[in-house]
Amino acid sequence: MKPKSQRRDEFELFQAHFDQLLNPDHELILLANQIDWPGLDAAFADCYQPDIGAPGKAIRLMVGLQYLKYTFDRSDESVVAHWVENPYWQYFCGYTHMQHDCPIHPTSMTKWRNRVGAERLEKLLAETISLAVREKHLPKQDLARVTVDTTVQEKNITPPTDSKLLYRCIEKLVDAAKNRDIPLRQSYIRVGKKAAIMAGRYAHAKQFRRMRGRLRKLRTYVGRLIRDIRRKATDIDDALGVLLDRAGRIRNQKPKDKKKLYSLHEPEVQCISKGKAHKRYEFGQKVSVATTNRSNWFVASLLCENNPYDGHTLTETLETVSRVTGVAVTDAYVDKGYRGHGHLGETAVHIAGQRKKNIPRSERKRRRRRSAIEPKIGHLKSDHRMRRCFLAGLDGDAINAVLSAAGSNLRKLLGLLRGNGRGLPCALIELLTRPQLQLICRIRRVFRPSGGVFVPVC
Repeated sequence: MKPKSQRRDEFELFQAHFDQLLNPDHELILLANQIDWPGLDAAFADCYQPDIGAPGKAIRLMVGLQYLKYTFDRSDESVVAHWVENPYWQYFCGYTHMQHDCPIHPTSMTKWRNRVGAERLEKLLAETISLAVREKHLPKQDLARVTVDTTVQEKNITPPTDSKLLYRCIEKLVDAAKNRDIPLRQSYIRVGKKAAIMAGRYAHAKQFRRMRGRLRKLRTYVGRLIRDIRRKATDIDDALGVLLDRAGRIRNQKPKDKKKLYSLHEPEVQCISKGKAHKRYEFGQKVSVATTNRSNWFVASLLCENNPYDGHTLTETLETVSRVTGVAVTDAYVDKGYRGHGHLGETAVHIAGQRKKNIPRSERKRRRRRSAIEPKIGHLKSDHRMRRCFLAGLDGDAINAVLSAAGSNLRKLLGLLRGNGRGLPCALIELLTRPQLQLICRIRRVFRPSGGVFVPVC
């Protein structure tokens, strides 16, 4: 059922209003007053059935929690628990009085994300860009020039060694048989664990013949369990059938096979090599991101399934940028991994390392700024939950990529609303020149509350 208007408790008549308690110049309050909440309500209204089921939670509450989660790098459980303690977060989500109970169960955030989907969640990213343009933090002409790059969003799995995967198959098959009351001739838990440990020890000692012997034993144990379950199971349900098929794939796959299975619970995981010295292989999905060339605002972040060549993702990325920003891209700056991209649109693609004569100075400066996207990707991973995706499936990968970019833009907006790091109103900053701002920065030191802690802003 569609969300109803927030119910006001009679006890709120005796409570202090947030306008009497909170700092009106706090960046979260300023941001909450600038976001187009009615537009977001209209964008997600069709995700609810009109008269079926219990009334849903307020869309502003759900959207606000997603924004806060990815802006401040919190888990679902952490953001709900901290929401009760932080009145600024409550105001940001549309409440006017202090709340002393959790608004939702943390699992409701997962259910809401899955209901909405990654395509609609692009509206959250688009709103951050629209807000930056409306408040004149981002000139609209800057949206026509973007920098594009790809990265790997790792999945929440352990390093997939053969011995670990085979022993995991044994554990899962035994648990599935116990839950369905299937009597097994032998569980192989004890001997399988010993064989997996010894395989790791032999590999560390470079005794590879003995290691391969332990792996053969593990494959034998997995094969016996699969055959035993298929013989004795009267009715193989869908979940058991999927588990048996995946265990069979892991048992039969060879080291040099293509399209290997690296995880039982995340079969879509790809093994991707980006040429990093400290991390030879990464296990996850490829994500294409795009930022404005001048000021590094994220304007696109989309999932690229099955590890495609970087150049083949360029057209889809540029289409996503135009859809999010509403501005046609005229110039795209990419690295050498995009050679042979085959893009036939009207966008001019500038590949790093290309030497051309008679290039204007401004264009040379834009080309040098291509590498500025690399630290932005690092911030996405370290500060906005893209280092490791904890959401299930390909849908979870796509949702996590989009919301990470929205969280990065939102943190940038908070920094600008904080007074550009100088503790001054934005209206005053627009009237001052850069030398005047630098002089004020040296003389005046202002302390502003940030998340309940007073931080010096210079």
